[in-house]
Amino acid sequence: MDKLLTVNEVAEYLRLNRETVLRKARKGEIPAIKMGYRSYRFYRHQIDDWLRREVVSEGQAASRKIGVLDLPSYDLGVIKGSLSRREIYKDL
Repeated sequence: MDKLLTVNEVAEYLRLNRETVLRKARKGEIPAIKMGYRSYRFYRHQIDDWLRREVVSEGQAASRKIGVLDLPSYDLGVIKGSLSRREIYKDL
């Protein structure tokens, strides 16, 4: 049976803040075992598996995000240098 890791050990292993590890454990984003009222423990092999899945899913998400944005552009009807700020805001 594997040795269970503490929150501090997982935080050091993943190079995350301790509070980040706790928040992810509470939300169920990272595989954890709740021990008692406020204590969590982690199996290293589950953390490794979770990390592999996260890296793969992040890579797939990043590849879907890359692309050319086709955003509409609108003509404002103002030629650069034709109006000063005073002329624009004089009626306000």
